[in-house]
Amino acid sequence: MVAHPIKRPPTRTLRRLSRGVSGLLCLLILSGCESHDGTGEWYTNWDLAGGCTSDSGGDTRPSGAGTAVNVCERVAEQPWIWVVYAAPWCNASQSQAQQIRALQQNASAELAVYTVLTSGQDPFSPATVSQARSWASRYGLDAHHVLAEESTRTIPQHLLIGPDGRTFYRYVGFLSEGAINEVLGDFREGIRVPNVRELPRP
Repeated sequence: MVAHPIKRPPTRTLRRLSRGVSGLLCLLILSGCESHDGTGEWYTNWDLAGGCTSDSGGDTRPSGAGTAVNVCERVAEQPWIWVVYAAPWCNASQSQAQQIRALQQNASAELAVYTVLTSGQDPFSPATVSQARSWASRYGLDAHHVLAEESTRTIPQHLLIGPDGRTFYRYVGFLSEGAINEVLGDFREGIRVPNVRELPRP
């Protein structure tokens, strides 16, 4: 029996394949950065489990001011919490940040507004305290309310936590300050009620 040598693909072919795979991964990640055309309401298992009232509760994240923040622990102080997820590499997040600044500046004492950076300058790097601080400075946000994490969320993404700690609303896509205030007003006045279980989820 004659043993045949294993033919290895040329180095040039491997390099091309590697570049192709890397490009595909980047496209998949960047597709998670939505334009102004939002995809609508979208709910997670955490939302279904009760949000901040679930067994997992909330995550503690570092802020741009260097403090540790768990937004779920703020419900007792400020009954309405609006969270927007963003990333420095996402152009839609930059447009969204201007609306969040206006929302934060005009917020009532009952509303806390947070930004969570889901990654750093590229989609594969974790957000840092320094980047959270830089984001706060760039867009005129409170550094204590800009948090850092590492995740693969579709962004921009919005989360509204209500007075009972449950998820009232989650939305994927761009929202203007006016649209956010309309959602808040509808829930505050009882025009809308949380209906998480009957809405889309992954």
